[in-house]
Amino acid sequence: MDLAPIIQRLKDRVPDLGQRVAGAAEFAVLTSGGAAPQVTPAVHVVPAAIIGGKATAGTGMYIQSIDEFFSCILTLRTQDPSGQRALPRLSQLIDDVIAALAGWSLGDKVGVIVFRRSTLAKAEAGAFSYEISFSIADQLRIAP
Repeated sequence: MDLAPIIQRLKDRVPDLGQRVAGAAEFAVLTSGGAAPQVTPAVHVVPAAIIGGKATAGTGMYIQSIDEFFSCILTLRTQDPSGQRALPRLSQLIDDVIAALAGWSLGDKVGVIVFRRSTLAKAEAGAFSYEISFSIADQLRIAP
């Protein structure tokens, strides 16, 4: 799945991110060293999974429905050790990311982007990271 259109849409639709939206490669560099973004809020868009659905084989064609999953890792730093003062802003950012993507048709995919869940991924050293998960339905069409 090409995540570049998703990254661009978040840059265009969520101005509070200040263009701090990047992909999996940048996220891998950060996490390999145990780091978090220094300037926040920031989002990293990463592929998550592909789950196969019903398959059919017809006249010379293998067809299978699939759901492609991706996650937006939203990070927000706060000076408040408990994070309580950051919760309203964090909640608004989560809502903004969901509103920017849910229901959007992504090019040649069969379905639209569907919001799946949001969960706290990490909270330490004054940084909170939330994983906001989405999926989009598509179809494999393979001539064996």
